Amino acid sequence: MSEFEIDFGCPIAKYDLRPATAEEVSKYLRSHSDHPLSGMGIPEDKYPELSEAERPLFFGHIVPSGKVRYHRPKPEAMEYAVNALVECKQTPFHKVALTVARAIGTLMSSGVEGVQEDVEDDVPLWYAVAYQLRLIFEGKALVDDEEYTWPAPEAQYKGDLGIYLIPGKDNKPVLALRPKDLNEALILYAARMHANGTNFGICKNCKTPFLTGGSRGRNKKRGDARFCSDECRWKFHNESRRRAR
Repeated sequence: MSEFEIDFGCPIAKYDLRPATAEEVSKYLRSHSDHPLSGMGIPEDKYPELSEAERPLFFGHIVPSGKVRYHRPKPEAMEYAVNALVECKQTPFHKVALTVARAIGTLMSSGVEGVQEDVEDDVPLWYAVAYQLRLIFEGKALVDDEEYTWPAPEAQYKGDLGIYLIPGKDNKPVLALRPKDLNEALILYAARMHANGTNFGICKNCKTPFLTGGSRGRNKKRGDARFCSDECRWKFHNESRRRAR
């Protein structure tokens, strides 16, 4: 992708989690009678199981505090965000969403430079984005509640981008792709990672999802990796040896 740039920026600030009030949780549940995530393009078997005590956090709000500034997330930060959302190693999920927002910004922010606007995100929005990103690495797409698998045409479409010529060195035009918002930017980076060989796997020991392959940078796992970490690999083999005795 050296022939063009990903030209994207958005406001960012310090963020905190404001748990949903009992009234907000009740209102949210009433407005989504089938399930709190119905209408977000997530099948029922992918809904998280939430205890009553977990609801205020999952339906909570990521709110900015302090001064808002415009920034252009580095590719490393965007790929870190994609990994964090797909692998979801931090639990419960509101911690994942808060960690990612602190790294790259919020979903509901304006993506227009010069507009120093930042508004709060609802945690379920991040859960829906995480599900979208995971589908990319699984080679799947959900269209009108029907699942399609690559290379079906329905599984090929991922998102929309703006095509721009922006000033480069010596003011010469440089071709740039500009996502309209942070959601589209995450989809672009995830699609690029997958096209470069990053795939989805399930740890053979702890059964949690993780990403493998792709560019062999820091903390990247081989494409044929079966475990999410060295710790899980050691535990699995130790348990296998114990059972073989």
